[in-house]
Amino acid sequence: MSALVQKHKEQPQLDWEVKNLASVLRVDEAHAVMLAEQGLITESQAGAILGVIDQLKAAGPSKFASKPGYGSIVLQIERVLATHIGEDTAGRLSIARSRLDQGATVRRVADRDSALEVAHRLTELLATLADVAERHKDVPTISYTHLQQAQPANFGHYLLAFEDRLEDAFDQLTQVYDRIDRCPLGAVGLSGTNLPTNRHRTASLLGFSQILDNSRRGRDAYYQIEMACTLAMIMTILNDLCTDLHVFSSTEFGVVEIDDCHCGTSSIFPQKKNPFALEIVKKVAQDAAGWVATALATFRNEGTGDTANRSLGILGDACNKTSAMLQLTSEILNLMVVNRSRCEALLKNTWVTTNFLANTLLLNHGVSYRTAHGVVARLVKNSLENRISRADVTIEMLQAAAEQMGVTGLGMSEQELRAALDPAEYIQQSSSFGSVGPEQVKRLLTSSRQKVVANCLWVESKERHLESADAELREVTEKLRVHKRV
Repeated sequence: MSALVQKHKEQPQLDWEVKNLASVLRVDEAHAVMLAEQGLITESQAGAILGVIDQLKAAGPSKFASKPGYGSIVLQIERVLATHIGEDTAGRLSIARSRLDQGATVRRVADRDSALEVAHRLTELLATLADVAERHKDVPTISYTHLQQAQPANFGHYLLAFEDRLEDAFDQLTQVYDRIDRCPLGAVGLSGTNLPTNRHRTASLLGFSQILDNSRRGRDAYYQIEMACTLAMIMTILNDLCTDLHVFSSTEFGVVEIDDCHCGTSSIFPQKKNPFALEIVKKVAQDAAGWVATALATFRNEGTGDTANRSLGILGDACNKTSAMLQLTSEILNLMVVNRSRCEALLKNTWVTTNFLANTLLLNHGVSYRTAHGVVARLVKNSLENRISRADVTIEMLQAAAEQMGVTGLGMSEQELRAALDPAEYIQQSSSFGSVGPEQVKRLLTSSRQKVVANCLWVESKERHLESADAELREVTEKLRVHKRV
């Protein structure tokens, strides 16, 4: 193999494997135990192999000295084993497995750990969103469509919408995790083996909940496309949230203030408070838009006879970045200040209760829906042209607008008009399922709390399962380590 081929083909793969040496050695340990239990190697041979693996684990990736030209980590480790226990015993670790199923197993172990870390950080953000929404459940604000003022809302309800979106992403993540959590070890290339192996044993020792059933799928990593999609979706949601907060924190809005520790200033404009933390999240979200395209491009047009492009090199980095941005977003939200007085001041000068007034005409005064809509639109138009604020609108102005639209005899009182134009009344009267009304926000908060608890239990159950498998692997390997003489 030429030096250039080694540099661009062998070395990048080897670098990834050495970085994930802990996962590689876990797979080696489980395989050695299974071979010994099935009588494919002796306990002495297994003990000798495990003794050298102990040394590699203690040294760690930084001390692992790969040798150019020896190929992937499987052969590199076999080389190290051979120097300590001889070639015959060293070579027995590769009985009943190939680099295809070994590499695929290492990749799934690493990806499973990464996915669980993302899930852990996501549960933290979901809990934070629920906490901050609870604190601001009574803060009135404005909802926007096309970035134009639409309806009265409240800040807690706004944050709970993001919590709900991220709950969907958590569900996607758990589904992908279940597909990662299938052990390919023992597929032995594509067609299995005639040797008396026990795939269920190695899967159990490595903490896998399932076995990848069809041996031909042993090297498959299509789940990585789903994982890239899930990560990109999480980052898209974080981008929406941070973009909103970026706008809301501007001087013109002033609805929120990002904490000083998440901001910087200008090198030339001393009055500025730049929300750098929000921009960090948004920058990663830009990169995330390419993760899915990269994943699809990696797996496209290779058919089933090609093994060169069966893994997504960016996935580990994408998981790390997503976990970090989930953690940063939690911190931003926890320290952010919501300016209630500014929210109320903005609401005071808006026309965001117009559909409430139209509904009042519909329900209480028999005006058809479209006609009521037209009457209120004319009222707003007349008021804007005459520089009349919402607070100064009178019943006579409403009746004049109605007459312009061909509606006469409105029996609405001044008090009824005032209530129909009041944002606080709008919020109080909102009762439809999932709306901004107090009872519905209370229900949404309760639901979010329940989901957070369920999510935490899911993560904890997976962590306990892996810890239990690790403990069993340590126990059985310890019994074999006493047989270190070849």
